[in-house]
Amino acid sequence: MSNLVSIVFVAVAYLAFAGLSTALAYAPTDAWTVWLASGWTLGLIVTQLRHRWAIPLIGAAIGAAAFALILPAGRWSDALGYAAIEVIAAASGAFAAMWLCAPPLRLDSVRELFAFIVGALVQAVVGAALAAAWNVVSGGNEGIRTFNVWSLAGFVGAILVAPLVMTWSAFRPKRSGGLTMPQFGGGAVAFLLFLLSLYIIFSGDTERRFGGSIGTGLTYVPVLFMSVIALTWGARGASFAAFIGALIALFNTIRDTGPFAAVDAFVGEAELEVQVYVAIVALMGLLIAALEGRERKALTEAREWRTRFEGAIDAHRLLAYEWDPVGGAFAVSGDTVAYLGVLPAKLATLADWLSHVSPTERDATATAFALRADGAPGPALTYRMTRPDGNAVTLLDEAQAIRDHDGSLYRVTGIVRIKDAA
Repeated sequence: MSNLVSIVFVAVAYLAFAGLSTALAYAPTDAWTVWLASGWTLGLIVTQLRHRWAIPLIGAAIGAAAFALILPAGRWSDALGYAAIEVIAAASGAFAAMWLCAPPLRLDSVRELFAFIVGALVQAVVGAALAAAWNVVSGGNEGIRTFNVWSLAGFVGAILVAPLVMTWSAFRPKRSGGLTMPQFGGGAVAFLLFLLSLYIIFSGDTERRFGGSIGTGLTYVPVLFMSVIALTWGARGASFAAFIGALIALFNTIRDTGPFAAVDAFVGEAELEVQVYVAIVALMGLLIAALEGRERKALTEAREWRTRFEGAIDAHRLLAYEWDPVGGAFAVSGDTVAYLGVLPAKLATLADWLSHVSPTERDATATAFALRADGAPGPALTYRMTRPDGNAVTLLDEAQAIRDHDGSLYRVTGIVRIKDAA
């Protein structure tokens, strides 16, 4: 029963995207100049493992067939043909994407984004080739034009719709770990400015309102706001903003307003031109989000590694340090307050560290560190440190030199074991 509900949901959503496409497009051949429904199919497939493809493909086939029958003079042969094209094209695109990157694809990395773009391109080309061949075989004479319109509209539709499915399907509300309030607020402001700038640019006679080619140049303004959205809201925000922005641009373009309205070398060209524009904006936002996501993931992994490392050394009564013999910087990890009675910030240089060594052992310890600065490994050091409360702590200090690619000394790292407190 649940599978039946899922199939019906996919089919109904497919029909909704198809209906939205018809409100935005013109169909000069067997292809629509705007086609968003195929992006819905591709997005559903690439977020699942292969054995679960049946439900979205069946739902998409039913939706495509139903749409063909709804059209004036719709025939069962047309319905079956459109359903077959939808299934074959979507499956081909998904296979191409998953050949490059293992599923599920969430656009969390540049590799996943590249795999998705390849998949969307393959889906569009395969569908266009089948539609063009059908046009020719059925006695039509617009095979080339059908291929061109279908491939462009299908690719752009996938770029606009599939990322919505791919990024939002894994969304789960959570109490913590999401966006901070400054991130959310900054993204919200950029989102509103993005939509407002698109509306201003596309809602009137651009040439008359701004004069000359200024209106066309202003189409770069939304790109700036899209960059901010991608940096603050990530791929989810970028995909949502791109889709809403595309609707604003397309709805105004079909009303003969905006910078692309005057492009009319053939019927429907304006819709195709504006789609190229919104696709570029969308892809740029997704690329920025993927790059930012990679940096954020690296920072998260580094933070988690540091947490594990500090937990491990605290559990074994250890301290760790990293010393730059050239610059003099000295960084200590571990609970220095508990063991030495000193804040880590007060141990910022080797001189700070040595100042807490017992006066009778300070010179010998400084000499040993000088040998380490020369690159000599040397034996483990045993010396005492005096806490602010006057108690002495015995330390066992083992160090290792880290050399650069050219053999020069880069850092000295050490592990200090707290032996006892006298």
